[in-house]
This record gives sequence, structure tokens and C-alpha cells, in this order.
Amino acid sequence: MASTKVDFKLQGHEKFSLRDGWLNKGIIAVHEANEKYNVFTRDDATDILGIGNNMVKSLRYWMKAFGLIGTTPVEEKKLTPLGEEIFNNDIYLEKDFTLWLLQSQIAKNKKIATSWYLYFNKCDAVELSRDEIFGILKRELLEYSGGAKFSDNSLKNDIDVILNMYSRNTKVEDPEDKNVSPFVRLGIVKHTDSGFIKTQPDIRSLSEWNILYELSLLMEKRDQISIDEALKDDCGIINIYQINAVQANEYLDILEELGYIRLNRTAGLDMIYKSNKEDMKPEKVIDKYYSSLI
Repeated sequence: MASTKVDFKLQGHEKFSLRDGWLNKGIIAVHEANEKYNVFTRDDATDILGIGNNMVKSLRYWMKAFGLIGTTPVEEKKLTPLGEEIFNNDIYLEKDFTLWLLQSQIAKNKKIATSWYLYFNKCDAVELSRDEIFGILKRELLEYSGGAKFSDNSLKNDIDVILNMYSRNTKVEDPEDKNVSPFVRLGIVKHTDSGFIKTQPDIRSLSEWNILYELSLLMEKRDQISIDEALKDDCGIINIYQINAVQANEYLDILEELGYIRLNRTAGLDMIYKSNKEDMKPEKVIDKYYSSLI
């Protein structure tokens, strides 16, 4: 057990899985409010956002979980730099690059999206039933929280939302259903006859720019990092993006060829070095990706 308790959160989503179109509603509304008011606490929030009262609460949670707004009442009034980037460049989440940016945020958000953090970082990528996933996440949450008390039902609701957010049961769902989460497109959780399995994404959907963005975050305050730490540690590239070590190293080779990083795999060093500090700033990586599309 952990020696000290930590902040964690379950079921902030009001049992609503993220729906197609919700995030752009929230991003646009917060941007238009221009810090004059908190969109999510207004009496007319349902009219502004075009969704029900409990859905407003859910969307407020999702905006925080994805790092699109801050967590305090004042910070909720404005978009984060990431939120502004998405507003300016891909407001309707049409690019897989944007979805992967958001995946990076929620899979590492220990305080606000604790179950997402545990599922992607602590739950082995094997075929599991809902009950088996619950058993693993309950054990991990007890350890992570230092033995804090929590509701089993809240954790179960989180698991239901996670599985609905990333996978779909094609036998019963309408492919035109607008309630389907856009994160199904990432292809990292599959619904099977006997349960759910975490899978590797279609490599064409995951850009080397996403990997460069992740490295820029990991190396924001340093000029080098070991390959193992970048790829395999808690919240490392392999867990966040559900790729294997071979694929991850192939992305590193591409980034070295492009001149963004330098690799040293000799004499057991296995290190990544920045080639250009300015190009390795997270906001610069995002800007350069979107600029490349013009």
C-alpha cells in the first residue's frame, strides 16, 4: 500500500459516456464566454450548450479530464493552451492527431480521471470481462489511494463509461448513432464475445507528431531521457498509445531522421537527446503539425 493518500476522482461524468459533438460544444462555449462567466454554472447553461442539466455536469467533467479547461472556478472560465489550439485548428476533432492529444491528457490525469489512468497504465492488455477489469482496477486503486474508501459502484460506472467510450458492440449498435464516442476511432479497445481487449491502433492513425509531442512533455525540463523511461514507465508512450516496443522504437527512428531527436543505443546507453530545444516545446510541436496541413 502507498504510504500517503493521494487525490483521486471517480464518476465525475454523471454516468454519461463522452458523445460525439460534446467537446466542440464545450470548447466553443468557453471560448465565446471570453472569461466573463463560467459557462457550466450559469442558469441557462442547458440553452447555451444544447444539452440537459446532468449532461452539462458531465461535459464540465470531460472538459477538465481532457485538460481543455482548468480545475478551479476561475480556470473553468477559459480554455487551456491545448483547448485554444484545438479551437483554432480542429474544433470538430476531425484529425486523429487531435484525438491522440486528448488521449494523452486523460490517460495521465490521475486526479480527475483516475480510472482512465489506472486502466491504461496498470491493467494488462489481455482479454478481460468487465468483472475481471473491476477486480484489477479495484486492487490498483486501493494501492494508489493508500487504502482510501471508495464506492464499488462508482468504479464500476467508470469502467462502463471507459469501455463504451473506446469500443462498440457492432452487433447491437447503429453505425450512424451520434451517441458513439469519437474515441472509438482510435481502435485501442475492442469488444469481443467474451469481454474486452486492449489492442494496438492502426499505425496509420498515430502520427510521429503525437510521439514527438509526448517526448516534448517528458523532456520539457531536461535535454535527455532514457528510452526505457520514455517508452515503458508509468504514463510512458507504450501505455498511453497502446503500441508495442518495436513500433515505439520505429517512431523514434523516424523522429531522429527528421532531426528532432538524437538516439544513442550504443554501449547500453539507450538515450534520447533533444536536437533542437525550440522545436521540442509542446506548443511548438502542435503548431507545426497543424501548420503542416495548410
